Amino acid sequence: MEDTRLKDVVKIEYVTDENSVFTEHDGYIGFTFRPENGEEKTYPRVGLGRNFPDRSPEEFVSVLDPDGAEIAMIRSVGELGGEAARIVREELKRRYFVFTVRKITSVNQRFGYSYWKVRTDEGDREFTVRDTFSNFRKTGSDRAYVTDVDGNRYVIPSFSSLDRSSMKKIELFI
Repeated sequence: MEDTRLKDVVKIEYVTDENSVFTEHDGYIGFTFRPENGEEKTYPRVGLGRNFPDRSPEEFVSVLDPDGAEIAMIRSVGELGGEAARIVREELKRRYFVFTVRKITSVNQRFGYSYWKVRTDEGDREFTVRDTFSNFRKTGSDRAYVTDVDGNRYVIPSFSSLDRSSMKKIELFI
């Protein structure tokens, strides 16, 4: 049997200050990239995707074309120069924004929807969740993410940090 290594099958092009330029225009990120042994290409609009969003939010970030195909990989945002790092960090912050829930005031269920009132780091919020059992995701034993009908994300960073009243309101989902 032939010994095939991942690096021989998948070619990952890494972003450096020498082979790329990030730009901002009209609320979008542009990207000019010169891959190893390739011609320079400009992408007027790209997206960014964290490959390890919880454990390594600034490492192994994919640069994606509008169809979601990977163009290149940022090994570490900290390795990029000042302006490129700033653009990438701002876009990641915008794309991965999550409300942090500190207190749950109420959760009411009706006809497959749940209606939440919570206190977050950004203030009091009210939101609706469709099919709560599918949109309430535990990650680990003490943390959960909730996604509302508008795609907004909320994190409960630690069940143990919630007061007793808040915990009672979400016991059914845990």
